[in-house]
Amino acid sequence: MATILEKYEQILAADPRSRIFVELARALLERGQHARAIEICRQGLEHHPSSILGRVIWGRALLESGDTKGANDQFEIAIAVDPGSPYAYNLVGEALVAKGLFREALPVLLRAVELQPADARVRGWLEQAKRGVREDGAAPAAEDAPARAAGADEVTEPYRPLADEPPRADAPPDLEATATFDLPPRAASRPRAAASPTVTPAPPVLAREPGRGSPPDGGDASLEAALAFDVAYPRNAAVPAQDPLGAPEAPVRLVEPPDVDEPLGPPEQPAPAAEAAPAPPRPPPIRATPPPLARDELPASLLSLIPGPPPRGGAATAMGAAPAARARPAAAPDAAEAERIAAEYEREVRERLLAAPEPPPSFLRRHRRAVLAGAAAFALLAGAAVYLVVDARIAARNAVGAAARARAGLARDTAASLAEAARLLADARRMGAGPEVTSLAAQVAAVRASEFGDEEARALAAELMGSDAAGDGALAARFLLAEQPGERAAAEAAILAAPPSSEPLIQALAGRILAGRGEREASRGRLEIAAHANPPLLRALSDLGDAALAAGDAEGALATYAAVLSAHATHPRSVVGAAEARLALNRDLDAARTSLAAVEADEGSAPPRDLRLRFELAYARVLAATGDAPGAAARLARATQSLGESAPLAAALADVHLAARAWDRAEAAAARAVALAPKDEGAKVLLARARIGRGRLAEALAATEGADGRAVRVQRAIARYRLGQFALARAELERTARDGRMPAEAAVWYALTDVAQGRAARGRALLEKLATTRSPPPLAHVALGRALEAEGRAADAEKAYRDAVTRDPRAPEAALALGDLLLRRGRAGDALPFLEKAVALDPADPDARRALGAARLAGGEASAARADLDAVLLARPKDAAALRLLSAAWLAESQPAEARRAADRGLAVAPRDPALLLAGARAALADGDRAVARALAERALKAGARGEDAAEARRLAATQTAKRR
Repeated sequence: MATILEKYEQILAADPRSRIFVELARALLERGQHARAIEICRQGLEHHPSSILGRVIWGRALLESGDTKGANDQFEIAIAVDPGSPYAYNLVGEALVAKGLFREALPVLLRAVELQPADARVRGWLEQAKRGVREDGAAPAAEDAPARAAGADEVTEPYRPLADEPPRADAPPDLEATATFDLPPRAASRPRAAASPTVTPAPPVLAREPGRGSPPDGGDASLEAALAFDVAYPRNAAVPAQDPLGAPEAPVRLVEPPDVDEPLGPPEQPAPAAEAAPAPPRPPPIRATPPPLARDELPASLLSLIPGPPPRGGAATAMGAAPAARARPAAAPDAAEAERIAAEYEREVRERLLAAPEPPPSFLRRHRRAVLAGAAAFALLAGAAVYLVVDARIAARNAVGAAARARAGLARDTAASLAEAARLLADARRMGAGPEVTSLAAQVAAVRASEFGDEEARALAAELMGSDAAGDGALAARFLLAEQPGERAAAEAAILAAPPSSEPLIQALAGRILAGRGEREASRGRLEIAAHANPPLLRALSDLGDAALAAGDAEGALATYAAVLSAHATHPRSVVGAAEARLALNRDLDAARTSLAAVEADEGSAPPRDLRLRFELAYARVLAATGDAPGAAARLARATQSLGESAPLAAALADVHLAARAWDRAEAAAARAVALAPKDEGAKVLLARARIGRGRLAEALAATEGADGRAVRVQRAIARYRLGQFALARAELERTARDGRMPAEAAVWYALTDVAQGRAARGRALLEKLATTRSPPPLAHVALGRALEAEGRAADAEKAYRDAVTRDPRAPEAALALGDLLLRRGRAGDALPFLEKAVALDPADPDARRALGAARLAGGEASAARADLDAVLLARPKDAAALRLLSAAWLAESQPAEARRAADRGLAVAPRDPALLLAGARAALADGDRAVARALAERALKAGARGEDAAEARRLAATQTAKRR
């Protein structure tokens, strides 16, 4: 047998677009196959970029692979899909805590707790993260504090100790500090300051004037060295690799202008220093133009400053003669010659300058405007490109978030959520979203058009279903908007041909199509796919509940509806289905009424058009079942005005009147339903129930003639049972069996036929099984009490009747059975409250009214008893038992003539009724007609009077005989 992992692989291989990639990646991650899980997530998110769970699983796999940065990227994308929902924060926080990344988990869990403060599980993760951070402890301040940035005038280079500098003790050898160089002084006599992390250099000095002394502090050497260093190595410039700072350098002597009295020639060699320590390496000094000489330092003649041939007088020009020239200064020319030479030199320079061609301007000078314009254009284009890229990324992120929220709105399946989804998708489409948004927009628009009559949505759906980018949304739109039979048939075929990986709405529509065709199992499979989507489609879950309710599983249906209502308390389809299930189970009807009222009060949860009739019917039935029959009837009347007259509304009105025991109005409404839908067996059943309630049993059989349904057979059996046709009733009930099983209600009446035919033990065994089920059928305990009575077990029968009253306080049959039993056992006082309750619950029931009259008569309330008996005779003029009790009531009020008249009416209906014959004898004796009394007493004995009635009849007959002698 294939493992679950292999099944996921097969499904994904058959359809790479399937959302099953999330489950496959999770399974791979649990088995330690991190690389494979990463690849599956990468491929799946190409088709479903808004899958939050897919992003989180990818991030978890990256964490397990050691890629924390990549994992954090995926976690950030997952949170950005729906920042207002705690779902992503919960998943990411749990993953980080599980991996021990408490610092990273802390802000995520803080946001999760903010969004859901009542979630104890998330608070637990947050406390765990806080403990983890405290246990890790804070990092040393020196490591956490960022290094101070060097100033703008500081030389920022790795520190390298100079050759003659001792190692620093305040910094570890493996730590490089950011520092400026401390340059060595020129004079050895001046001590060099210790290195400092930051040193601001003094302003540079080009050179000192000749003949002037050094500053008092000898700082000119340091300044010159600093200037030379700045020239050779500009600030913040990298030191060439081939010229490291620590390498020794050839000494360079600064060039200074010679004094006028200094002879030309090689300089004098200084005396060698005695064993001096080698000087530290120094940067090359600056070679600058000498500063202008002071007035007292000018040479005696300017000829030495004029380039060209030497002045006349035979002054040597060769470098070799320089020492001699310096030793024997030449005679200075006279003033006239000097002026002539100067003028001639000035003329030659001017001519040379004028003859030299003017240098052409540079390229930048010639094209500066074009260059500036190009630079500006380039800057604008670069800015526009950056803006477009950023805007595209923001739009893509917004589109992903909009698609996720719109999908959630479609899954919630209410008017408000669909409207919000349409708004989000419209914004996303204006930003140029992809195929997923287009498909969702088509689905949402089609649902709003078909279920709420939105014409703008209809136009949008018609536009999008012609687009190739709509995908599954186009299929849904074609089906929901199809008007012609041919179009609908083609759309149904396309939806049924869609693969299991298609959109959840497609699967839900396919489930409805298959359910309409009677293919229950196939329908359930499609609906379960939609119900297990992410997020689950609530309409699919509601349809699964409807399927269970139609199959007779009210308990299972109610559980399915409850799952939907836990996610959305006013989901209209599930609220209506739950109300119908509770009606079938006859429990929690007040909760059903509250939920229906909440849906009606919420405009955002208004029932769609295809649900309005069902909503009104369920609401009316719940009102009737909770005792508000007038409110239910008024609601149905308003529904008829707004939705138009229809057979379902007429049938619902009949059902409401039946629940209120208003048999005549129920019969009228049921007759209208049959007229509007002649082939509807449900309407015929309602009509039969109304006529049975009125005691028109033969007409009830006529109303169901030719119908062949289970409910029809049950009503026909009830009518025949009350007619005393027990064998025919039994035959009708046997025709309700399917595969050896019959409905619970039919089984109750089947057991009662056994009791009526003298097989009380057999009927009792069946009724005991029915009464102990989880949801016993109506009248099961009442029927059990009757079986026990037939067996002579009056005490057990009383207990069964009391159980029936407790289980269903609004059932008049239980109260009537218990009161009648107590009355027959001589406990009229105990029977009276139960019989009064039975009459209050069903004022039109003549049996309950007659029993109440008998109890009041036994309690000495003859006048009240006569009123009850008159009401019975008004409905049943030939009711022999009521006439007998009326005769006794008149006799108790000392009205023997009226008593004889009532007895005579009864004897005309039932001349061989021993109880009625005895009542006539009593009335005749009280009226003074002893002969008639004796004759009636004898007839009572012959008719089979038993017990106390027989003894009284014999006494009356004997007394008359004695007086005649």
